[in-house]
Amino acid sequence: MSESPMFSTMVLPPELVADDVIGLRDQMSARIAAVLRPKGGKRKEGDAPLPKGVEPVAALPPHIDRPWKRFDAAATELQGFRGLRASTQADQRHAAPSEAERSAANTGSDDRWRALEQWNAGAAGLSDDGEPPSPSEARWLYGQLFPAPEGLRFITRRPRIQWAAMVQRMKTLEEERAQAVIEQFGGTRHYQQLVASHARFGEAYGFTTVVLAREGGPTDGRPQWSAARDALRSLIQKIENHADPDIPGSETLAAFLLAPYVEMVDDLARSRRKASAKKPEAISAPPFEAGGTP
Repeated sequence: MSESPMFSTMVLPPELVADDVIGLRDQMSARIAAVLRPKGGKRKEGDAPLPKGVEPVAALPPHIDRPWKRFDAAATELQGFRGLRASTQADQRHAAPSEAERSAANTGSDDRWRALEQWNAGAAGLSDDGEPPSPSEARWLYGQLFPAPEGLRFITRRPRIQWAAMVQRMKTLEEERAQAVIEQFGGTRHYQQLVASHARFGEAYGFTTVVLAREGGPTDGRPQWSAARDALRSLIQKIENHADPDIPGSETLAAFLLAPYVEMVDDLARSRRKASAKKPEAISAPPFEAGGTP
């Protein structure tokens, strides 16, 4: 009786994900390395142990070696794609302002404009008593920054509209006449905080610095995933076909190489049974982007 499981009607487990395939490649690679030994080479201390009946070989049979190399290359490409995608996405998350930062920058800017408006309104509301500085200058500045009927409504606009309105007002505040009002009526602190919040708003929304889009880099791993699955299916079939009762050692070698796949299938089946016990409905294949799929 054959010692290796039979997968003649080869259908990969529906729950299989990319991490399973990559891990399986590593397990099979370790076993192949253990069974390969140069012709005439002796066992060295530290060599992986081989089970009884499995003899070292100088090279894998060609009908196993070719599909193994194909599977190894496909799994390596899949792993490389997933690593590059993860790295790119991490870089973009690090470089691009988060929604939380944008929200905080917007709130901070709005609050500083409200504070400046209240300060300016207070100075403009003073009566002309002949004492310097003249409140009329504060009223001039208020009319420049918060003219009726717009007032403070510009801070409620969409970011681009708000930014354009703020830039115009910041230019007014930089003028010598406006700076005199700020200094004479004690608005320096209000102005400095407004400048800082304006800079933060510009950076967060990409008006003063380049903001990378979150989407970018490789995203579609379906070609690599499909190639790895096809290569795995072919490899398992070739190893299974290698087992021949009339060829000594072929069955034990096939069983040795197939052991990681058998273990993986059993693990997935156990997970499926546990899921079925908790949830009566049938367990379907995971969505393409679920779990460790590309």
